[in-house]
Amino acid sequence: MTASIVEESGTAPPLELVELELVLRHQDFVETGFEGAVRQALERIGGSLLFRMRMDGVDGYDWVAAVQLGHEENHTLAIVAQPTDGGPLLVEEAASSKLPVARLAEAYADLMKQFATS
Repeated sequence: MTASIVEESGTAPPLELVELELVLRHQDFVETGFEGAVRQALERIGGSLLFRMRMDGVDGYDWVAAVQLGHEENHTLAIVAQPTDGGPLLVEEAASSKLPVARLAEAYADLMKQFATS
């Protein structure tokens, strides 16, 4: 299984997304599973897993993960999703994602930021 960055705005995706996509291409999903592969990729590039969810085919995906890439002050919130058809992983910035779980990821990241500052 490979990964595929989606960027519909016509602009280049953030460098962190490209790096994540490249690292995910070289993960062994059979051995580690979706979550293990995402965690290993994040360890290599310096990101963190916010949460992962089983989708059971909703919106055409089996699994989805919300991840944070980059530094706290200047970070990119991204979605990684495993399609039900076994195609390449979807890797996209949460702000431009059409998946409903992307709004949940943004709210979760904001909540975690509030807890960290209080």
